[in-house]
Amino acid sequence: MKKAFVFDFDDTLATTDCRVIVRRTVQDTLNGSDQLLTPAEFNTHELAENERYDFEQFRSAEFIRSANPTFLMALAKEVHDEGHAVYVLTARADNVADAIADWLCGFDVKPVRVFGVGSDEKKVDIPAEKQKVLQTLNQLFDVVYFYDDDQHNVDLADQVGVKTYLV
Repeated sequence: MKKAFVFDFDDTLATTDCRVIVRRTVQDTLNGSDQLLTPAEFNTHELAENERYDFEQFRSAEFIRSANPTFLMALAKEVHDEGHAVYVLTARADNVADAIADWLCGFDVKPVRVFGVGSDEKKVDIPAEKQKVLQTLNQLFDVVYFYDDDQHNVDLADQVGVKTYLV
């Protein structure tokens, strides 16, 4: 039986100090100039008219290299050692895929691929993009297991028939 294990990166396989910066295009003296969002806060944040996202910290390989593994790294290592396919499906842009793969290799886990479905330029419908990738993987494997920390990502993944786990 061909199995794939798909893990989100931020707050699922790893924790980092990365923050999405909300830059205000017009100085807002009441609310300060910038706001820092955790990955969880970003999932539900709505931009105001005079704001834009800055993903500078999420493009930095340095933040990835200093990431701390979560308890799920042990599962990723176990299923990798059993010969199952391990994937990472992250809201980060694809330009950090190599850094994430290198980080995993430091734990003796070689992912088949790191999918980055985010964008450095605009806010993307991450759950929908993750759903598309999972739908494709579900056609290639007998069973696909998906681990994510965001309920909406898990809900949409569940709709395409993968086994989902909210962490």
